[in-house]
Amino acid sequence: MESCCIEILAPYGLHTRPAALFVALARRFDADVLVRCAGLEANAKSLFALQKLPLVSGATIEVCAKGNDAQAALQELRQWLEQFNDGQH
Repeated sequence: MESCCIEILAPYGLHTRPAALFVALARRFDADVLVRCAGLEANAKSLFALQKLPLVSGATIEVCAKGNDAQAALQELRQWLEQFNDGQH
């Protein structure tokens, strides 16, 4: 399983609207994608599961992927999170 870590910098964290965009992006990949935060874990392809995590400003999340396109999934999800942090989403 490959992974990357990133801190959420957006003032309101990864709230419902951007979380739904993140889920939609994760669903484009065949790889299993998980998000870990504060000792909790959620399927990145489930908005309901993702909303159970404390994805607040200042939280560090780990995005993990396993499968055929795991590297591509991590690369695109990390890039999306970086753009989200920069206020581009």
